[in-house]
Amino acid sequence: MKKKLLNKFSKAALEESCWIKSKGRTGDIDELDTAEIELIYNMFFPKQPKASEFINQQQEKIRLRDLQAIILKDAQYIGLHDPQDFAPLNNFMIKRSPLKKVLPFYKIDEFDELIKQFKSLRSKYEKEAKVPYTKAWYHKNKFPKPSSN
Repeated sequence: MKKKLLNKFSKAALEESCWIKSKGRTGDIDELDTAEIELIYNMFFPKQPKASEFINQQQEKIRLRDLQAIILKDAQYIGLHDPQDFAPLNNFMIKRSPLKKVLPFYKIDEFDELIKQFKSLRSKYEKEAKVPYTKAWYHKNKFPKPSSN
């Protein structure tokens, strides 16, 4: 690795990178240990991910997006989420979600409980929306809320 770096760059050109990666210990590439040389090498010659790894990463992103879409759809249906304002949903997630964190911080394996919670909220909302003059009934039928006076 050291030879490949020196073939591509001069010692003077590598001096600043050596200084940064050695945390100010040295600017000379000959004084670096193998771990520091490997860091510099990977900085200039990054490893390309294999096609299968790239495909798996893309599939995980799609799966995560689909799970988030399920939650957002239910939250929007029950009136908890407005596409222009994430604040009410974020407040709900921090206070009442199973893991007490906002939606983008959930991992794929943590969505089971959250989906269960939102499906339960949706079924309760649908039951409550059938009863006239409840908050859910007003929301579902898009009526303005009556004055509390």
